[in-house]
Amino acid sequence: MRQLSRKKEDQPVKGRPMLSTDTAVTKHHPGQATARRLRRTLQLMVASVCACLLLACASSGPLPPTTAAAAPKGEEHAHHTVALLGASGMVGEYLLREALAREYTVRVLARTPAKLAEFAGRITIIQGDARDPAAIAQLVQGSDVVISALGPVKSDGEAARFINTTATGNVLQAMQGKPISQYMVVSGAAVVMPGDERDLLGWWIRTLAQVGLRDELEDKQAEYELLAASQVDWMLVRCPLIDPQPARWPALASTRTPPAFRVRAGEVAQFMLDQIDARQFVRAGPFVGSRQALPTQRAAE
Repeated sequence: MRQLSRKKEDQPVKGRPMLSTDTAVTKHHPGQATARRLRRTLQLMVASVCACLLLACASSGPLPPTTAAAAPKGEEHAHHTVALLGASGMVGEYLLREALAREYTVRVLARTPAKLAEFAGRITIIQGDARDPAAIAQLVQGSDVVISALGPVKSDGEAARFINTTATGNVLQAMQGKPISQYMVVSGAAVVMPGDERDLLGWWIRTLAQVGLRDELEDKQAEYELLAASQVDWMLVRCPLIDPQPARWPALASTRTPPAFRVRAGEVAQFMLDQIDARQFVRAGPFVGSRQALPTQRAAE
């Protein structure tokens, strides 16, 4: 009877495959299933981001709803005295060189004046820190335009947090009672303002910043809130990924959504200095971007 029972137990049940005694039964831990689902989700996100970036970089679609034209070559610019923060940074250096090319008077705040040694005799350098109200007050003295191209310096560590908000607060205070026409700020395309109508590219740019640049975005958003609450004429230039390249064409500008995923630093500089006199975006935050060369144009170069 025992042999018969054992044989019956060994018989496969109809509709169920017989398990081999040589095969180990794997027990799945709930955490493993969660990890697999997380990996699949991340893979899908990365794939989607890459697709969006490729579309953004290769797109040759229609121009954005608002396009700001640069000043025609050869046109004389009115003289201005520009107070510049962040002159040793990527966009800041392009701003400095472009301002000098237009024969503007330039006053620069620098913690390390030696970084600007090649401009000695052509600019006024005030040694100091943008977080110091006294240094900012000295910088803006005699200026009619203030431009900030500040960004956090990693080596500053925790001290770099909210550098833009702090500096802008100091600038707004220093501008009171002075004949300064406007304050221009280099900001990021992830900053949100009333009237935004972001397309898929604009949504992705903000999402990526929220994930990878949370502290910087919080600082830039708070900076905008300060400007919006002030009484001065300001312009917040919202940039996507900035390439360290000179200007090639006039920058594209839109008040609704980023017109491109990338922008050349030289085009940002030209756009901002053109707006000193054009004043198309007073108390507004235009998105800027660069027109990308088509394959046939790149091949011809």
